[in-house]
Amino acid sequence: MNNEEAKLILQAYRPGGQDANEPRFREALEQAQRDPQLARWFANEHALDSRISAKLKASIKPPAHLKSQLLAQQTIVRPLVWWKQPAWQLAAAACLALLVTIAAMWLKPRRTADFVQYRATMAEFAGKKLDRLDLMSRDMAEVRRWLAQKESHADLVLPVGLDGRPSLGCSLLEWSGKKISLICFELENRQMAHLLVIDSASFKDAPESPVFNQIGEVATVSWSRGGKTYVVAGKGGNQLDLMKLL
Repeated sequence: MNNEEAKLILQAYRPGGQDANEPRFREALEQAQRDPQLARWFANEHALDSRISAKLKASIKPPAHLKSQLLAQQTIVRPLVWWKQPAWQLAAAACLALLVTIAAMWLKPRRTADFVQYRATMAEFAGKKLDRLDLMSRDMAEVRRWLAQKESHADLVLPVGLDGRPSLGCSLLEWSGKKISLICFELENRQMAHLLVIDSASFKDAPESPVFNQIGEVATVSWSRGGKTYVVAGKGGNQLDLMKLL
């Protein structure tokens, strides 16, 4: 500890000596004992604090009868029991409780999510190279059995262009706490199509009829059927390529 640090600490040292056993004050006091210049500064500072404290004690004294006056002015307020309160107060309390309930319902987070945001996230996912799938299989029947074991959209309905086409496998994903079934298909020219299935109840704005969308290099087509919302996404394709799959 140097002299500047010791000064900062000793400026808060109280004249009564009650701080002497505190580690930081003790260290600063030891520094003052080692350095004569710091010791002189601290002696002057300590004397000044003592004089100020003495003047304050002498000049600020409460009136002798202050306590008795305050006790004499004290009033006791007894709470009214509910059946003795005025009717308008009860009505106001009921209205307030109703408003609080309505506000809580209005501000409660919605359980449904924005489909456009979901589609954009899935398109970004489809634009990346997949390192692996949870199940590698070219047999769609095996894929359905695996999804059934995972309780995830085993009864999905494939679009005409993918029905009968061998799969590459499938995986389970999660988005905003919702389960997604992903099935990958290999198309012509080594292109790949990602079929993503999620419960339609997850959204408030899921499309019923096919809707095409281009997000960067990824083309998507989305629709809903039988309580499920489907998205087919393909990198490097276009809407005409996706139309052939429906």
